[in-house]
Amino acid sequence: MNARAADGAGAGLGRRARVAWLLRVNRLLAEEKPLRSLPAFAAAFRGGSYDREVSVSTVSRWETARTPVPWQAVRRYEELLGLPRNVLTATARTVWRYWAPGPVLDVDPVAPATRDLEDLLEQAVSGDVMTGDHWDQLVDGLCARPDVVLMPSGTWSLLAERLVEEMVIADDLPWMLRFESLNRLLNHRRGGRTVVAVCGALAAGRARLTATEIVCALDNSAHPDAADRVLRELARPSGPLAHRGAVMACFRKVDYRQFDGAQLTRLVRAVRDCADDSPFSDQIEPLRVHLSTAHPEHARALLGRRPAPPLPGRRTAADPASAAVRRVTARLGALEPGRVGDSAVPTALVTEALASPLFDVRLYAAFLLAATPYRPVLADALAAELVRPLTTRQEELAVPLLDALRVVGDHRHRGLLQWLAVTPGIPRTVAYAAVRGLGHVAADRSTGDFLRSALSHHHSAWLTGRDPVTAATLESLVYALGMAARDDVLTTIRTHPDYLPATRTAAAWWLDIPAHHRTSALL
Repeated sequence: MNARAADGAGAGLGRRARVAWLLRVNRLLAEEKPLRSLPAFAAAFRGGSYDREVSVSTVSRWETARTPVPWQAVRRYEELLGLPRNVLTATARTVWRYWAPGPVLDVDPVAPATRDLEDLLEQAVSGDVMTGDHWDQLVDGLCARPDVVLMPSGTWSLLAERLVEEMVIADDLPWMLRFESLNRLLNHRRGGRTVVAVCGALAAGRARLTATEIVCALDNSAHPDAADRVLRELARPSGPLAHRGAVMACFRKVDYRQFDGAQLTRLVRAVRDCADDSPFSDQIEPLRVHLSTAHPEHARALLGRRPAPPLPGRRTAADPASAAVRRVTARLGALEPGRVGDSAVPTALVTEALASPLFDVRLYAAFLLAATPYRPVLADALAAELVRPLTTRQEELAVPLLDALRVVGDHRHRGLLQWLAVTPGIPRTVAYAAVRGLGHVAADRSTGDFLRSALSHHHSAWLTGRDPVTAATLESLVYALGMAARDDVLTTIRTHPDYLPATRTAAAWWLDIPAHHRTSALL
């Protein structure tokens, strides 16, 4: 059974339906009200990236998922609706890859490149700035030439190292463009094996403090080296974040049958023996259940004599997450009521974002909602849930709410995250989730010396209890300081002997990132 199908909430919502809804809701809630009319939209469609006439029925079939929409047409939606470049195309590509029934080896280019491949290559291996759009065009060009030879021989490694380093400090659309570029490079016929090796080396080495997404990206590579790297990080992890990325990668690797018999035995043993008492272990039990479902012959080894748990995502009407989903979707429905029609899709996506036990399902649902006019309304609805008196005591609900707010929130919600990060009585895991959000929600708007005082607050807590959740919170605060470009505080951390060693290492890593990489990651 597919990991996402087992999740329940969006089991009937395939990738074509998700892309279709993304286009439809952006048109129906467009700022230019004449374009909300299907005939007017179809009449205006030709131009820009799409040089053919389209009929009303063609647009209708795209938006109802009866026929797949060409990538050039997705780009034209952006142009016609006046949306930021790549906001729909990058989101659609992400959805298309993640919800695919098998590994996506390549995605057709969205549009012809505006720059020569050779120029983009030279830019990427130099000290010049690279935008997310540059990476997108460069990787499209490389994938269009699967047998391309890059000289000198280390060019593939240089490309992959820079792309990964920018990716792990990027956010929002710049992150998505780089993450999708990495996914395509991982499957390049000539360069893929080198890219897998670079990911493994970075996750185990200088980028180990941001290793989760690097190792997790290996889930879309069918190369045997990728499976071997994931298994190594499961059995002998180079760090807790790399281990978490390996756990998350296994869901799709199991779905895609990328482990042979011997590897499957190693996988079962490693998952069975995983400790699940750290702040990074939330995906271990869902993986045990998923692996038991996919390979029932190993269920006893994985689950012991426990009865099989209910399918993830099945919740009762009285469940706190179900109540939160109802309240949040009701607020979304108040946006242009009746105009966007059936509420089944946003309800399914909100349910995934708040109730799925699988982190990736929650993340990709939030990405899809973030690329629509629902984004600010959704962010406000999530914030309203987080100020309810009982919510922060229910960690299983508060953490998904904060994870979703980390994707869709803006400067208006930073104060709430700061309050949750340091207020006495807030559960440690909830404070940790709030701190993770500080590196993403208006990270460039660091309010005075809040991050410095938050660091002092959690450092004192760590000296008292030395628990792993507080240690992880301190490392996340260093990430937030890096995203806020607070090099002054990072320098203090790096040189102060009283700070947690992992925190000092994280600060040193940030300070060692080349300036042109840090500048590029913002674009």
